[in-house]
Amino acid sequence: MSDWIRKLGLFLDGLFARPAAVVFLAAALCACYSPIILAQAPAGPTAPPANRPEQDSKKPTVFKVKSLGDKTVYLEAGRNADLQEGMKLSVVEAPPDGVIAEGIQYRGYEHVAELVVSSVSDSSAVCDVVRADGELKVGQAAFLTPDSVQNRRQTELAADQDKYPILMTFTYGDPLDEEVRETQEAQQTRLTPMQRMRGRLGFDYGGTNESGGFHSRQMGLVIDADMRNIGGTFWNFIGSWRGNFGTSSTTLPGAGSQTLTDLVNRTYRIGFTYQSPYSPVTLGVGRLFLPWAPGLSTIDGGYFGRKFAREATFGFFAGSTPDPSSWSYNPNQHIAGAFVNLEHGSFDHFRVFSTMGVAITSIQWKVARQFAFFENTWSWKQHVSFYNSLQADAARTSPLVNGGRNPTQVSQSFSSLHFQPIKLFGFGVNHNYFRSLPTFDPRLVGTGLLDQYLFQGFSGDVRFSLPKHIGLFASLGKSKTTTDKKSSLNQAYGLSLGSLWKTGLLLDLHYSKFNSSFGSGKYESFSLSKSLNDSFRVQLYGGHQVFNTALSTNTNSNFVNGVVDWNVGPRYFLEGNYGWYHGTSLSYTQWSSIFGYRIGGFRK
Repeated sequence: MSDWIRKLGLFLDGLFARPAAVVFLAAALCACYSPIILAQAPAGPTAPPANRPEQDSKKPTVFKVKSLGDKTVYLEAGRNADLQEGMKLSVVEAPPDGVIAEGIQYRGYEHVAELVVSSVSDSSAVCDVVRADGELKVGQAAFLTPDSVQNRRQTELAADQDKYPILMTFTYGDPLDEEVRETQEAQQTRLTPMQRMRGRLGFDYGGTNESGGFHSRQMGLVIDADMRNIGGTFWNFIGSWRGNFGTSSTTLPGAGSQTLTDLVNRTYRIGFTYQSPYSPVTLGVGRLFLPWAPGLSTIDGGYFGRKFAREATFGFFAGSTPDPSSWSYNPNQHIAGAFVNLEHGSFDHFRVFSTMGVAITSIQWKVARQFAFFENTWSWKQHVSFYNSLQADAARTSPLVNGGRNPTQVSQSFSSLHFQPIKLFGFGVNHNYFRSLPTFDPRLVGTGLLDQYLFQGFSGDVRFSLPKHIGLFASLGKSKTTTDKKSSLNQAYGLSLGSLWKTGLLLDLHYSKFNSSFGSGKYESFSLSKSLNDSFRVQLYGGHQVFNTALSTNTNSNFVNGVVDWNVGPRYFLEGNYGWYHGTSLSYTQWSSIFGYRIGGFRK
C-alpha cells in the first residue's frame, strides 16, 4: 500500500503546472455569482426546496395534536409511528382543509411551538413544550425536525465516529443540559427557522504555579453556545471557547507557559455558520473546520461555498491554523485554498461524498507548502462505509544552498473501511501513511486526541456497544518504515461503563502502545464523572504517558484534572477546576474558578 502511494506521486506532477491563483480566482467568481438569500422563511405556500432532506416514506414525520395538558402536548402517534423519547418537533397551525400530510413544513403555515418527546406509548406520545410562540390547539400539526429524522435513521458514519476518539470532556460546557458533548458539530439544515438560544457565558479567574519560580494570574472569558436560527434566520452560533484577557503577571519577567488544559481548549471549535434550504450559499466564520473536508486543519478564519448544481458545490477558505492536535501545526501558519464537492445519493441507500481542492500554507507569510487534497466517503446505509483522506505536495526546491529538492509526491493518506452488520457490533480495517514528521504538540498524546496519528501502516479495529451502556474497543496493527529492521505491533484498547456498579458513575479507560516513525511510547488514561443531582456534577480525569521522540524533551509525564460544576438557581452557574501536571521537563499546578450566566435550556 505504501509503495502504491509513493508511485501515485508520479501522476501528480502536472497538477501544479499552473499557478494555484487561477483556481482561487475561478472559485471566487463561481462562488460569488449570486448574493446570499435572506434566511427568513417565505410567507405563504412555498414549493419544497430542491435540496430538501430525503425522507423515508415508511416512517411518518408529521403528526396530529390530539389533546393538551399543563405544559404538555399529546400526539396521535407513538411507537407505532417509530417516535422515540428525546425527539424534537415543530408545531404549525392546522391547514385550512384540516388534512395533516407529509410536506406540511414547506407550506409556510405559522409556527406555533417547539416540543420534545418525553414519554411514548404504543399509539400516543407525551411532549414537553420547549418554546411557545403562539397558542397551542387540538388539531394542529407537529412534524419532526431534520436532526431528529437523521437520528432516527442512525446515519452517523463510522469514519466520523472513529476520527477523533477524544477521552477528555470539555471542561467549560454545560453537562447538565447536554451530558455528552459532540466531538464534531454536525450542521443540520433546519427548515423551520425558529430561534433556539442555549449556552453559557462566564468570567474566569485562576492561576498557574510552575516549578522553578514561575507564578501567574489570569482573567478570562468562557463561552459555550448552542444558538440556532438566530433572530428567525438560518444563522447559527455554535461551539465552545475560552480565552485569557486583561491582566497577567509573573514573578519571572518574560516567562510564560502553556498548560495541558489550555492546549485542549484550543482544539474545540466555535463560530457563526449559515445554511439555508432556500439559498445555494453556505458559509462560516470563526474557529471551525471545512465541512466538505474535515481532514484539513481547523482554521481561525472562514469558508464560503455555493452550489452551482444540485449535487455540486464550489468554494474557498482561508485562515490561520490554531489547533495543536493537527499533524502540521505551527502557531504562525496560515492556509488558503479552493475546492469542489460532489454529493450523490442518500443515507438510506448508497451515498457518495467527494471533495477535491488545492491549498497553500505559509509560515510568517513565506510559502511553506502547496498541495492538493482529496476526501472521499462512500457508504451503504449504516452497514458499510469507506473513507479516504489524501494530501499530495507539489515539488519544491529548498532556498538554502545545496538544500535539495522534494518531488511531487503523496505526503499524507488515511483510509478506513468499516462494517456494522448489527447495531451492537462493528469492525474495520485502516491504513495510515505519512511521509513527513508531525509538528503537533506531544503533550496531547495522553488525551487520545492524537490516536489517529500513532498507528502507521495497516491496522484493524473492533467495537462493541453492549447493553447497560457498556462499550468496548480494540485496535491492533503493524508498523514498519524503511529504516526499521523489523515491524512493531501497535495496540490500543478502550472500555466505557455508563453506570459503574449501579452508582451512576461514568467510567472511561484507555490504553495505547505505539511505535511510529516520529516516536514510540505508551499511555494509560481514565475519566470518571457523576451527576449528584440535577444541579451538581463532578469529574476527574488523568493519565500517564511515556513518549520517546525527537519532538520533545518531556518524555515522561503524569496528569490529573478535577472539575466541579454547580448550577446556582435557574440562571447562574459556578465551576471550579484544578489540574496537576508532572513531567520530565515541565511541572505545574493550575486552578481556575468560573462564575457565569446560563442562557436558555432546561433550567432548574
